Amino acid sequence: MKHRGADKSIIQTTHHSIDRSETAHYGGVPANYSMLTNQEDDVTGTDITPENKSADVFSKQVPPNATDPESVDSLIASQMAQLSVAGREKAYMDVHGIPDFATETPELIHRSLLQFQHEIEMLPDKKAYDIARRLDPTYVEDRDFRLAFLRCDKFDCQKAALRIVRHFQMKLDLFGADKLAMDITQDDLDADDMDSLYSSAGRFLNAYDSGGRIVNFLIDVPKVYTTGAVLRKGFYNIMVAFRDNPEVQRRGAVTVGWGVGAVKGSMGENSDLMWKLPRLNEGSPMRISALHMCITDEVWINQFALLRSGFSKQIQVRLRLHHGTVQECLEQLRRHGIDPACIPLNEQGEISDHLEYGRGLEQQRKHERLYYPLRRTIGTPSAQDVLLGKGTPFQIHPGNKNLRKMVSDRFKEYDKAPKGAKKAIARQVIATIKSNGGLFLKQDGNKKWVPASDDASVLKVSAAFRTLRLKGGIK
Repeated sequence: MKHRGADKSIIQTTHHSIDRSETAHYGGVPANYSMLTNQEDDVTGTDITPENKSADVFSKQVPPNATDPESVDSLIASQMAQLSVAGREKAYMDVHGIPDFATETPELIHRSLLQFQHEIEMLPDKKAYDIARRLDPTYVEDRDFRLAFLRCDKFDCQKAALRIVRHFQMKLDLFGADKLAMDITQDDLDADDMDSLYSSAGRFLNAYDSGGRIVNFLIDVPKVYTTGAVLRKGFYNIMVAFRDNPEVQRRGAVTVGWGVGAVKGSMGENSDLMWKLPRLNEGSPMRISALHMCITDEVWINQFALLRSGFSKQIQVRLRLHHGTVQECLEQLRRHGIDPACIPLNEQGEISDHLEYGRGLEQQRKHERLYYPLRRTIGTPSAQDVLLGKGTPFQIHPGNKNLRKMVSDRFKEYDKAPKGAKKAIARQVIATIKSNGGLFLKQDGNKKWVPASDDASVLKVSAAFRTLRLKGGIK
Protein backbone atom coordinates (compact mmCIF):
# COMPACT_ATOMS: atom_id res chain seq x y z
CA MET A 1 0.00 0.00 0.00
CA LYS A 2 1.33 3.42 -0.94
CA HIS A 3 0.13 6.78 0.26
CA ARG A 4 -0.68 9.65 -2.01
CA GLY A 5 -2.01 13.14 -1.34
CA ALA A 6 -5.06 14.85 -2.80
CA ASP A 7 -6.48 18.36 -2.32
CA LYS A 8 -4.24 19.11 0.68
CA SER A 9 -5.17 15.84 2.33
CA ILE A 10 -3.69 12.37 2.13
CA ILE A 11 -5.62 9.30 1.00
CA GLN A 12 -4.68 5.67 0.52
CA THR A 13 -5.09 4.05 -2.86
CA THR A 14 -5.00 0.41 -3.89
CA HIS A 15 -2.39 -0.46 -6.50
CA HIS A 16 -3.21 -2.37 -9.65
CA SER A 17 -0.37 -3.53 -11.86
CA ILE A 18 -1.01 -3.93 -15.57
CA ASP A 19 -1.41 -7.56 -16.58
CA ARG A 20 1.16 -8.02 -19.32
CA SER A 21 -0.52 -11.27 -20.39
CA GLU A 22 -3.47 -9.17 -21.57
CA THR A 23 -1.16 -7.00 -23.64
CA ALA A 24 0.26 -10.13 -25.22
CA HIS A 25 -3.26 -11.46 -25.84
CA TYR A 26 -4.05 -8.40 -27.92
CA GLY A 27 -0.69 -8.52 -29.70
CA GLY A 28 0.51 -5.36 -27.96
CA VAL A 29 -2.25 -3.18 -29.47
CA PRO A 30 -5.76 -4.04 -28.21
CA ALA A 31 -8.02 -5.53 -30.87
CA ASN A 32 -10.67 -3.19 -32.34
CA TYR A 33 -9.07 -0.32 -30.41
CA SER A 34 -9.74 3.12 -31.83
CA MET A 35 -8.19 6.25 -30.35
CA LEU A 36 -10.65 8.52 -28.66
CA THR A 37 -9.13 11.53 -30.32
CA ASN A 38 -6.29 11.86 -32.80
CA GLN A 39 -6.78 15.39 -34.04
CA GLU A 40 -3.92 17.47 -32.73
CA ASP A 41 -5.97 20.67 -32.71
CA ASP A 42 -8.57 19.07 -30.44
CA VAL A 43 -6.18 18.08 -27.65
CA THR A 44 -4.41 20.50 -25.32
CA GLY A 45 -1.54 18.08 -24.90
CA THR A 46 1.97 17.26 -25.99
CA ASP A 47 3.30 18.10 -29.45
CA ILE A 48 4.39 14.79 -30.99
CA THR A 49 6.41 14.64 -34.18
CA PRO A 50 9.04 12.09 -35.24
CA GLU A 51 11.80 14.51 -34.19
CA ASN A 52 10.09 15.57 -30.95
CA LYS A 53 10.03 12.41 -28.85
CA SER A 54 12.92 13.26 -26.58
CA ALA A 55 12.32 12.70 -22.88
CA ASP A 56 14.52 15.69 -22.01
CA VAL A 57 12.44 18.86 -22.20
CA PHE A 58 14.65 21.29 -20.28
CA SER A 59 17.48 21.25 -22.84
CA LYS A 60 15.36 22.64 -25.67
CA GLN A 61 16.92 25.73 -27.18
CA VAL A 62 15.23 29.12 -27.07
CA PRO A 63 14.01 29.89 -30.61
CA PRO A 64 14.99 33.12 -32.38
CA ASN A 65 12.82 36.16 -31.57
CA ALA A 66 11.28 34.39 -28.55
CA THR A 67 11.28 37.65 -26.59
CA ASP A 68 9.87 39.72 -29.44
CA PRO A 69 6.11 40.17 -28.79
CA GLU A 70 5.28 40.81 -32.45
CA SER A 71 7.07 37.66 -33.61
CA VAL A 72 5.33 35.56 -30.96
CA ASP A 73 1.95 37.10 -31.83
CA SER A 74 2.57 36.30 -35.48
CA LEU A 75 3.53 32.70 -34.68
CA ILE A 76 0.41 32.11 -32.58
CA ALA A 77 -1.81 33.74 -35.21
CA SER A 78 -0.33 31.39 -37.80
CA GLN A 79 -1.07 28.39 -35.62
CA MET A 80 -4.64 29.58 -35.10
CA ALA A 81 -5.06 29.86 -38.87
CA GLN A 82 -3.96 26.24 -39.29
CA LEU A 83 -6.68 24.94 -36.97
CA SER A 84 -9.76 23.32 -38.43
CA VAL A 85 -13.09 25.02 -37.80
CA ALA A 86 -13.85 22.45 -35.11
CA GLY A 87 -10.42 22.95 -33.55
CA ARG A 88 -10.87 26.73 -33.51
CA GLU A 89 -14.27 26.41 -31.87
CA LYS A 90 -12.86 24.00 -29.30
CA ALA A 91 -10.04 26.39 -28.41
CA TYR A 92 -12.59 29.21 -28.08
CA MET A 93 -14.74 27.16 -25.70
CA ASP A 94 -11.75 26.16 -23.61
CA VAL A 95 -10.67 29.79 -23.23
CA HIS A 96 -14.19 30.84 -22.17
CA GLY A 97 -14.65 28.16 -19.54
CA ILE A 98 -16.82 25.71 -21.48
CA PRO A 99 -15.37 22.29 -20.62
CA ASP A 100 -14.98 19.25 -22.80
CA PHE A 101 -13.48 16.00 -21.55
CA ALA A 102 -13.60 12.32 -22.35
CA THR A 103 -16.50 10.17 -21.21
CA GLU A 104 -14.86 7.32 -19.34
CA THR A 105 -16.10 3.76 -19.47
CA PRO A 106 -14.54 0.66 -17.91
CA GLU A 107 -13.80 -0.64 -21.41
CA LEU A 108 -12.08 2.59 -22.46
CA ILE A 109 -9.94 2.58 -19.33
CA HIS A 110 -9.02 -1.10 -19.70
CA ARG A 111 -8.03 -0.85 -23.34
CA SER A 112 -6.26 2.46 -22.91
CA LEU A 113 -4.06 1.10 -20.12
CA LEU A 114 -2.97 -1.75 -22.36
CA GLN A 115 -2.29 0.53 -25.32
CA PHE A 116 -0.54 2.97 -23.00
CA GLN A 117 1.97 0.30 -21.94
CA HIS A 118 2.58 -0.63 -25.57
CA GLU A 119 3.27 2.99 -26.50
CA ILE A 120 5.71 3.36 -23.59
CA GLU A 121 7.62 0.28 -24.72
CA MET A 122 7.88 1.73 -28.24
CA LEU A 123 9.63 4.90 -27.03
CA PRO A 124 13.43 4.64 -27.41
CA ASP A 125 14.37 7.37 -24.91
CA LYS A 126 13.06 6.35 -21.47
CA LYS A 127 16.12 5.92 -19.24
CA ALA A 128 14.61 7.63 -16.19
CA TYR A 129 11.36 5.71 -16.56
CA ASP A 130 13.28 2.41 -16.64
CA ILE A 131 15.28 3.39 -13.54
CA ALA A 132 12.09 4.23 -11.66
CA ARG A 133 10.52 0.94 -12.70
CA ARG A 134 13.52 -1.02 -11.44
CA LEU A 135 13.36 0.85 -8.13
CA ASP A 136 9.64 0.20 -7.58
CA PRO A 137 7.51 -1.26 -10.40
CA THR A 138 4.33 -0.99 -8.30
CA TYR A 139 4.78 2.78 -8.14
CA VAL A 140 5.40 3.22 -11.85
CA GLU A 141 2.63 0.82 -12.91
CA ASP A 142 0.06 2.05 -10.42
CA ARG A 143 -3.29 2.13 -12.23
CA ASP A 144 -4.49 5.45 -10.82
CA PHE A 145 -1.11 7.10 -11.41
CA ARG A 146 -1.19 6.10 -15.08
CA LEU A 147 -4.80 7.18 -15.50
CA ALA A 148 -3.79 10.71 -14.48
CA PHE A 149 -1.56 10.94 -17.57
CA LEU A 150 -4.16 9.35 -19.84
CA ARG A 151 -6.81 11.80 -18.67
CA CYS A 152 -4.45 14.69 -19.25
CA ASP A 153 -4.18 13.80 -22.95
CA LYS A 154 -7.82 12.70 -23.20
CA PHE A 155 -6.82 9.05 -23.62
CA ASP A 156 -4.50 9.69 -26.54
CA CYS A 157 -2.17 6.87 -25.51
CA GLN A 158 0.78 7.91 -27.66
CA LYS A 159 0.87 11.40 -26.19
CA ALA A 160 0.25 10.16 -22.65
CA ALA A 161 3.12 7.66 -22.97
CA LEU A 162 5.55 10.40 -23.97
CA ARG A 163 4.22 12.57 -21.14
CA ILE A 164 4.85 9.97 -18.41
CA VAL A 165 8.32 9.20 -19.77
CA ARG A 166 9.10 12.92 -19.69
CA HIS A 167 7.69 13.06 -16.19
CA PHE A 168 10.31 10.67 -14.85
CA GLN A 169 13.12 12.33 -16.79
CA MET A 170 12.06 15.68 -15.38
CA LYS A 171 11.88 14.18 -11.89
CA LEU A 172 15.38 12.75 -12.31
CA ASP A 173 16.73 16.13 -13.44
CA LEU A 174 15.08 18.02 -10.59
CA PHE A 175 15.34 15.63 -7.63
CA GLY A 176 17.81 12.85 -8.46
CA ALA A 177 17.44 9.09 -8.88
CA ASP A 178 16.64 8.29 -5.24
CA LYS A 179 13.35 10.24 -5.48
CA LEU A 180 12.14 8.72 -8.75
CA ALA A 181 9.85 6.08 -7.30
CA MET A 182 8.18 8.14 -4.58
CA ASP A 183 5.80 11.07 -4.39
CA ILE A 184 7.60 14.34 -3.69
CA THR A 185 6.79 15.95 -0.34
CA GLN A 186 7.90 19.17 1.29
CA ASP A 187 10.56 17.21 3.17
CA ASP A 188 12.23 16.60 -0.22
CA LEU A 189 12.62 20.35 -0.89
CA ASP A 190 15.70 22.30 0.14
CA ALA A 191 15.70 25.71 1.84
CA ASP A 192 15.56 27.73 -1.40
CA ASP A 193 12.79 25.49 -2.78
CA MET A 194 10.75 25.95 0.40
CA ASP A 195 11.29 29.70 0.40
CA SER A 196 9.96 29.81 -3.15
CA LEU A 197 7.03 27.54 -2.24
CA TYR A 198 5.96 29.65 0.74
CA SER A 199 6.41 32.95 -1.17
CA SER A 200 2.90 32.58 -2.72
CA ALA A 201 4.43 33.32 -6.12
CA GLY A 202 2.90 30.33 -7.91
CA ARG A 203 0.22 27.96 -6.59
CA PHE A 204 -3.13 26.36 -7.21
CA LEU A 205 -6.03 28.24 -5.67
CA ASN A 206 -8.88 26.61 -3.82
CA ALA A 207 -11.07 27.85 -6.67
CA TYR A 208 -12.44 26.71 -10.03
CA ASP A 209 -13.63 28.50 -13.16
CA SER A 210 -17.08 28.18 -14.70
CA GLY A 211 -15.98 24.93 -16.35
CA GLY A 212 -14.96 23.35 -13.06
CA ARG A 213 -11.23 23.66 -13.82
CA ILE A 214 -8.84 24.39 -10.98
CA VAL A 215 -7.21 27.83 -11.14
CA ASN A 216 -3.41 27.94 -11.27
CA PHE A 217 -2.18 31.38 -10.23
CA LEU A 218 1.28 32.72 -11.18
CA ILE A 219 2.58 36.06 -9.95
CA ASP A 220 6.04 37.45 -9.43
CA VAL A 221 7.49 38.47 -6.07
CA PRO A 222 10.46 40.81 -5.53
CA LYS A 223 12.91 38.08 -4.49
CA VAL A 224 14.80 36.30 -7.29
CA TYR A 225 14.92 32.51 -6.90
CA THR A 226 17.05 30.08 -8.85
CA THR A 227 15.53 28.30 -11.83
CA GLY A 228 15.84 24.93 -10.09
CA ALA A 229 14.07 26.12 -6.94
CA VAL A 230 11.06 27.43 -8.86
CA LEU A 231 10.86 24.33 -11.08
CA ARG A 232 10.99 21.97 -8.08
CA LYS A 233 8.34 24.05 -6.33
CA GLY A 234 6.19 23.97 -9.46
CA PHE A 235 6.59 20.22 -9.87
CA TYR A 236 5.53 19.67 -6.26
CA ASN A 237 2.48 21.94 -6.59
CA ILE A 238 1.27 20.27 -9.77
CA MET A 239 1.54 16.77 -8.37
CA VAL A 240 -0.25 17.69 -5.12
CA ALA A 241 -3.12 19.18 -7.11
CA PHE A 242 -3.41 16.45 -9.75
CA ARG A 243 -1.93 13.13 -8.64
CA ASP A 244 -4.98 11.76 -6.79
CA ASN A 245 -7.89 13.91 -7.89
CA PRO A 246 -9.65 12.27 -10.86
CA GLU A 247 -12.05 15.16 -11.40
CA VAL A 248 -9.23 17.70 -11.59
CA GLN A 249 -7.40 15.34 -13.97
CA ARG A 250 -10.45 15.14 -16.26
CA ARG A 251 -11.14 18.87 -16.38
CA GLY A 252 -7.60 20.24 -16.33
CA ALA A 253 -6.49 23.67 -15.15
CA VAL A 254 -6.88 27.25 -16.21
CA THR A 255 -3.70 29.24 -15.59
CA VAL A 256 -3.64 32.95 -14.75
CA GLY A 257 -0.26 34.66 -15.08
CA TRP A 258 -0.06 38.11 -13.52
CA GLY A 259 2.54 40.75 -14.39
CA VAL A 260 1.82 43.71 -12.14
CA GLY A 261 3.91 46.80 -11.52
CA ALA A 262 7.49 47.52 -12.51
CA VAL A 263 9.12 45.43 -9.75
CA LYS A 264 10.36 42.17 -11.21
CA GLY A 265 11.65 39.12 -9.36
CA SER A 266 12.30 35.60 -10.63
CA MET A 267 9.81 35.80 -13.49
CA GLY A 268 10.93 39.22 -14.59
CA GLU A 269 14.69 38.87 -14.20
CA ASN A 270 15.33 35.18 -14.89
CA SER A 271 14.91 34.50 -18.61
CA ASP A 272 16.11 30.91 -18.19
CA LEU A 273 13.21 30.31 -15.81
CA MET A 274 10.66 31.96 -18.09
CA TRP A 275 11.71 29.62 -20.91
CA LYS A 276 11.80 26.46 -18.81
CA LEU A 277 8.72 27.02 -16.65
CA PRO A 278 6.26 25.99 -19.41
CA ARG A 279 8.26 22.78 -19.85
CA LEU A 280 6.82 21.49 -16.56
CA ASN A 281 3.54 20.99 -18.38
CA GLU A 282 5.13 18.54 -20.82
CA GLY A 283 6.01 16.08 -18.06
CA SER A 284 3.10 16.41 -15.68
CA PRO A 285 -0.51 15.16 -15.59
CA MET A 286 -1.75 18.76 -15.78
CA ARG A 287 -3.71 19.74 -18.88
CA ILE A 288 -3.76 23.52 -19.29
CA SER A 289 -7.15 24.12 -20.88
CA ALA A 290 -6.73 27.90 -21.00
CA LEU A 291 -4.01 30.40 -20.19
CA HIS A 292 -4.63 34.06 -19.33
CA MET A 293 -1.78 36.56 -18.99
CA CYS A 294 -2.71 39.81 -17.27
CA ILE A 295 -0.32 42.71 -17.79
CA THR A 296 -0.64 45.97 -15.85
CA ASP A 297 2.79 47.32 -16.77
CA GLU A 298 4.45 47.26 -20.20
CA VAL A 299 7.74 46.17 -18.63
CA TRP A 300 6.35 42.61 -18.72
CA ILE A 301 5.66 42.46 -22.45
CA ASN A 302 8.97 40.90 -23.53
CA GLN A 303 9.22 38.41 -20.65
CA PHE A 304 5.66 37.23 -21.19
CA ALA A 305 6.48 36.80 -24.88
CA LEU A 306 9.27 34.42 -23.84
CA LEU A 307 6.88 32.58 -21.53
CA ARG A 308 4.28 32.26 -24.28
CA SER A 309 6.81 30.91 -26.76
CA GLY A 310 7.74 28.13 -24.32
CA PHE A 311 4.33 26.46 -24.33
CA SER A 312 3.22 23.82 -26.80
CA LYS A 313 1.20 25.07 -29.76
CA GLN A 314 -1.99 23.47 -28.37
CA ILE A 315 -1.67 25.73 -25.33
CA GLN A 316 -0.56 28.77 -27.30
CA VAL A 317 -3.82 28.83 -29.24
CA ARG A 318 -5.67 28.79 -25.89
CA LEU A 319 -3.74 31.77 -24.55
CA ARG A 320 -5.14 35.28 -24.12
CA LEU A 321 -3.36 38.50 -23.17
CA HIS A 322 -5.19 41.07 -21.07
CA HIS A 323 -3.80 44.62 -20.70
CA GLY A 324 -4.96 47.29 -18.27
CA THR A 325 -5.36 48.11 -14.61
CA VAL A 326 -5.85 45.45 -11.96
CA GLN A 327 -9.61 45.94 -12.06
CA GLU A 328 -9.72 45.89 -15.87
CA CYS A 329 -7.78 42.62 -15.98
CA LEU A 330 -10.04 41.09 -13.34
CA GLU A 331 -13.06 42.05 -15.43
CA GLN A 332 -11.50 40.32 -18.45
CA LEU A 333 -11.08 37.17 -16.36
CA ARG A 334 -14.75 37.36 -15.39
CA ARG A 335 -15.71 37.42 -19.06
CA HIS A 336 -13.72 34.23 -19.52
CA GLY A 337 -15.42 32.32 -16.73
CA ILE A 338 -13.07 33.12 -13.80
CA ASP A 339 -14.58 34.79 -10.72
CA PRO A 340 -12.36 37.79 -9.84
CA ALA A 341 -13.12 37.19 -6.16
CA CYS A 342 -10.98 34.04 -6.24
CA ILE A 343 -7.85 35.95 -7.32
CA PRO A 344 -5.95 36.78 -4.08
CA LEU A 345 -4.97 40.36 -4.92
CA ASN A 346 -5.76 43.70 -3.34
CA GLU A 347 -6.46 46.87 -5.34
CA GLN A 348 -2.71 47.54 -5.68
CA GLY A 349 -2.16 44.11 -7.22
CA GLU A 350 -0.44 42.71 -4.11
CA ILE A 351 -0.98 39.20 -2.75
CA SER A 352 -3.66 39.39 -0.06
CA ASP A 353 -3.66 35.90 1.47
CA HIS A 354 0.02 35.20 2.13
CA LEU A 355 -0.40 34.16 5.78
CA GLU A 356 -3.42 31.98 5.10
CA TYR A 357 -1.62 30.28 2.23
CA GLY A 358 1.40 29.57 4.43
CA ARG A 359 -0.79 27.99 7.09
CA GLY A 360 -2.34 25.75 4.46
CA LEU A 361 1.12 24.57 3.36
CA GLU A 362 2.09 23.83 6.95
CA GLN A 363 -1.05 21.73 7.34
CA GLN A 364 -0.24 19.91 4.11
CA ARG A 365 3.26 19.13 5.39
CA LYS A 366 1.78 17.74 8.60
CA HIS A 367 -0.46 15.41 6.55
CA GLU A 368 2.49 14.30 4.45
CA ARG A 369 4.53 13.35 7.49
CA LEU A 370 1.65 11.41 9.00
CA TYR A 371 0.89 9.38 5.88
CA TYR A 372 4.09 9.16 3.82
CA PRO A 373 7.17 7.09 4.68
CA LEU A 374 9.70 8.99 6.77
CA ARG A 375 12.51 10.38 4.60
CA ARG A 376 16.12 9.41 5.34
CA THR A 377 17.05 13.09 5.00
CA ILE A 378 14.91 16.19 5.48
CA GLY A 379 15.59 19.02 3.05
CA THR A 380 14.47 21.82 5.38
CA PRO A 381 13.27 21.57 8.99
CA SER A 382 9.70 22.68 9.62
CA ALA A 383 8.53 25.09 12.32
CA GLN A 384 7.29 22.07 14.31
CA ASP A 385 10.64 20.25 14.28
CA VAL A 386 12.96 20.10 17.28
CA LEU A 387 16.61 20.51 16.30
CA LEU A 388 19.34 18.73 18.27
CA GLY A 389 22.35 20.92 18.75
CA LYS A 390 23.77 23.84 20.69
CA GLY A 391 23.86 27.53 19.97
CA THR A 392 21.52 30.40 19.14
CA PRO A 393 20.26 29.04 15.76
CA PHE A 394 18.94 25.96 17.56
CA GLN A 395 17.53 27.88 20.52
CA ILE A 396 15.54 30.32 18.42
CA HIS A 397 14.08 27.69 16.08
CA PRO A 398 10.25 27.71 16.53
CA GLY A 399 10.11 23.97 17.24
CA ASN A 400 12.71 24.28 20.00
CA LYS A 401 10.80 27.19 21.51
CA ASN A 402 7.67 25.06 21.48
CA LEU A 403 9.54 22.24 23.21
CA ARG A 404 10.64 24.59 26.00
CA LYS A 405 7.04 25.74 26.50
CA MET A 406 5.81 22.15 26.71
CA VAL A 407 8.58 21.37 29.20
CA SER A 408 7.59 24.40 31.26
CA ASP A 409 3.92 23.35 31.25
CA ARG A 410 4.78 19.88 32.57
CA PHE A 411 7.77 20.74 34.76
CA LYS A 412 6.04 20.35 38.16
CA GLU A 413 4.65 16.96 37.13
CA TYR A 414 8.07 15.85 35.83
CA ASP A 415 9.96 17.16 38.86
CA LYS A 416 7.79 15.22 41.30
CA ALA A 417 7.73 11.99 39.26
CA PRO A 418 9.95 8.99 40.13
CA LYS A 419 12.82 8.20 37.78
CA GLY A 420 10.95 5.65 35.65
CA ALA A 421 7.96 7.96 35.24
CA LYS A 422 10.19 10.83 34.12
CA LYS A 423 11.13 8.96 30.96
CA ALA A 424 7.45 8.22 30.27
CA ILE A 425 6.64 11.96 30.51
CA ALA A 426 9.49 12.72 28.09
CA ARG A 427 8.06 10.18 25.63
CA GLN A 428 4.63 11.78 25.96
CA VAL A 429 6.12 15.15 25.04
CA ILE A 430 7.77 13.55 22.00
CA ALA A 431 4.49 11.88 20.96
CA THR A 432 2.66 15.22 21.17
CA ILE A 433 5.25 16.93 18.96
CA LYS A 434 5.11 14.12 16.40
CA SER A 435 1.30 14.11 16.36
CA ASN A 436 1.48 17.75 15.29
CA GLY A 437 3.76 16.90 12.38
CA GLY A 438 7.06 17.62 14.14
CA LEU A 439 10.26 15.56 14.09
CA PHE A 440 13.41 15.48 16.17
CA LEU A 441 16.26 16.20 13.75
CA LYS A 442 20.04 16.21 13.92
CA GLN A 443 22.72 17.01 11.36
CA ASP A 444 24.82 14.18 9.96
CA GLY A 445 28.46 14.38 8.90
CA ASN A 446 27.44 16.09 5.65
CA LYS A 447 25.39 18.74 7.49
CA LYS A 448 22.16 17.19 6.24
CA TRP A 449 19.16 16.96 8.53
CA VAL A 450 18.24 13.41 9.48
CA PRO A 451 15.66 12.04 11.96
CA ALA A 452 17.13 11.47 15.43
CA SER A 453 16.70 8.11 17.17
CA ASP A 454 14.05 7.64 19.85
CA ASP A 455 16.75 7.47 22.53
CA ALA A 456 18.35 10.70 21.32
CA SER A 457 14.95 12.39 21.32
CA VAL A 458 14.30 11.29 24.91
CA LEU A 459 17.70 12.63 25.96
CA LYS A 460 16.89 15.98 24.30
CA VAL A 461 13.60 16.34 26.18
CA SER A 462 15.11 15.16 29.47
CA ALA A 463 17.93 17.68 29.08
CA ALA A 464 15.34 20.45 28.59
CA PHE A 465 13.71 19.48 31.89
CA ARG A 466 17.10 19.44 33.67
CA THR A 467 18.02 22.84 32.22
CA LEU A 468 14.80 24.32 33.52
CA ARG A 469 15.46 22.84 36.98
CA LEU A 470 18.95 24.41 37.02
CA LYS A 471 17.37 27.76 36.22
CA GLY A 472 15.13 27.43 39.23
CA GLY A 473 12.15 25.69 37.67
CA ILE A 474 8.73 27.36 37.54
CA LYS A 475 8.41 30.32 39.86
